[in-house]
Amino acid sequence: MRKAPRTDCAIDAAMSVIEGRWKTVIICILAKNGAPMRFNQLISRIDGISPRIFTLQLKELESDGIIFRNVRSTSPKCVEYSLTDKGNSLLPILAQLAEWGLQHMFPNMVVFEGEADSESEKATV
Repeated sequence: MRKAPRTDCAIDAAMSVIEGRWKTVIICILAKNGAPMRFNQLISRIDGISPRIFTLQLKELESDGIIFRNVRSTSPKCVEYSLTDKGNSLLPILAQLAEWGLQHMFPNMVVFEGEADSESEKATV
């Protein structure tokens, strides 16, 4: 079980929402897809994650109000995940974190689509 964030630091509170190896990956996949996705659609796009850990990350994101879990009453049951407004509000922040990482930690490694510059060769995500 994850521990509660410190209540005296807004940064710790914000970071507790996206900490974990796979949460930002899940958020970015949902954002890039632009439409709700089923469990199997999501997990198939993430190499190296176990179904157990994936489920835990989804539950934490849902409890933090970042993603919405919609259970359709069809036969068979259909569960879809999408970003909430709160989740979408993280996207500019994640883009800024990615840019900081490119400049200070991993230059020339990865860049969001459309942001590559002519000075260096960058892989596009």
